[in-house]
Amino acid sequence: MSKQRKHTVSIHKSVYHDVNTGAYAALGGPFYIKKLLGKAHYLVRASDAFYHEVSPACFEATLENSKHLDTYSIKKKLEAFHEHQS
Repeated sequence: MSKQRKHTVSIHKSVYHDVNTGAYAALGGPFYIKKLLGKAHYLVRASDAFYHEVSPACFEATLENSKHLDTYSIKKKLEAFHEHQS
């Protein structure tokens, strides 16, 4: 059985902040969200210049298990982001 690598995105901050490429929002803690080609991607800011994608499973597990993040606020911001995209 072979494993398939899942493609993740890394984007420059100018692309992240460009509304012409898709909506974006800071969710709180290390998390951001960006809609690219109609799909929402969870991101973390890796440096001053780049954002890197984290898998939805990693994002959900972090929110579920974190004892330090304001998970309630992050979930509310995520809901608001999705409501504005509908």
